[in-house]
Amino acid sequence: MSVHITPSNVNPQEPTAASAPAVAAPPWTRTAGVLLAVGAAAWAAGTVIVGDDIQRGIQTLDTLTGMLFVAGVFGFVALVLATRATGAGWGRIIPAGLLVSLPGAFLLNVLSFGYATHDDFPLWLMILDACWPLSMLGMLVLGIAVAVTGRYRGALRWLPLLAGLWFPVTMVAQIFAGSTASVWVSAAWLLATHAHTGVRLALRPAV
Repeated sequence: MSVHITPSNVNPQEPTAASAPAVAAPPWTRTAGVLLAVGAAAWAAGTVIVGDDIQRGIQTLDTLTGMLFVAGVFGFVALVLATRATGAGWGRIIPAGLLVSLPGAFLLNVLSFGYATHDDFPLWLMILDACWPLSMLGMLVLGIAVAVTGRYRGALRWLPLLAGLWFPVTMVAQIFAGSTASVWVSAAWLLATHAHTGVRLALRPAV
């Protein structure tokens, strides 16, 4: 990533504050991108394969690929925090909060093995289940903050916002088009936003 410095009017040798170098992408940016792309693609494929069977109860393939997806999102959120893409001040609370709730969503998938349906969960596991929707809504807030802050450039500035819309878009599709259609909408959205973001970071690990 190149940084352009514009000389000030007072002293040509001093850079202006507006052109100060951005936070460099960490060396593990490509790894985070690969993990996000693989996780999103795997879960998209898993949900399509499982299809309407998910309505009958907990499915192993959906659970395993869902864990990959959460791991990929975790890596991306860690990258957002490391590069201060939501701002250097209070904005950092957003990715920091997600780094707390996403492990809860991952743990939920791990602990769901052995239960036939979500209705069989004990109370403490039902409470942990809240980490999943909270994390997905948090991703929408994260996407808005990334877009407003503008530290990322080009498509990468807007893709997190589109990725954050996955949850509401999927819910709307399920309400108005049914569960079968929502599965395909969900998979397509995951590939077009999450996986797309991951591929960009993997091929060009700079923000």
